[in-house]
Amino acid sequence: MIMIIMRRIRVQYCPNCRINIHGKKKACPLCQKKLEYKDHDGSSFPVFPERKISSVTFMKILTFILAAFWILTWMIGFMVPEADAVIRICQISAFFIWADIFVINFLRVNLLKTVTMETIIVIAAILITDLLTGWHRWSVTWVIPCILFALMIATLIISKATRLHADEFISYLMLDSIMALIQLIFIRLAMNWFPYPAIVTVTLYLLLDAGVVIFGFGDLMTAIARRLNL
Repeated sequence: MIMIIMRRIRVQYCPNCRINIHGKKKACPLCQKKLEYKDHDGSSFPVFPERKISSVTFMKILTFILAAFWILTWMIGFMVPEADAVIRICQISAFFIWADIFVINFLRVNLLKTVTMETIIVIAAILITDLLTGWHRWSVTWVIPCILFALMIATLIISKATRLHADEFISYLMLDSIMALIQLIFIRLAMNWFPYPAIVTVTLYLLLDAGVVIFGFGDLMTAIARRLNL
């Protein structure tokens, strides 16, 4: 009987991509995340635990449940027209719950991307809820400015805690800033009856953007080039 003894060695490992990196690298060549060290037995590929239900299958099941819910509630609304408004709110709520689970299911390895996408979903849900309940404008006046301010703080903390690469941080900041600037449209169209929270949020984002342009111009150009595939 021949016994093969495999010598365990220390290699660099990317916890985000779940791959081993050969050589000495400062960051993962695929995602630019910080690398870790782990014992390696010489196998070429990482071993993943088998899943009883894959993420894709899970989302297909969830999508079917959503479609079934929409069909059933639509039929109920057809038979009971008085309940149409309540049914529409339930249908929209079900869709945003589905979208929320979709984001968590497929983007959970990237915390900042998950938080950003969750914020977009929440803002859309709040706007639609305000519209369906009589458009009292509480969404654009108070709630959305507070959410965007919280997103700015979360972006700064997560970027610092995860040591996010500068050009990736700038990409998320650009997206957040665009969402903040959209608030000016609501103010210009007189849809925001108390614009000061929105103005404060926009001002803070513009100040942060100015700091990035002045102190990180090279990283800004790199982020723009990556997004435009230059």
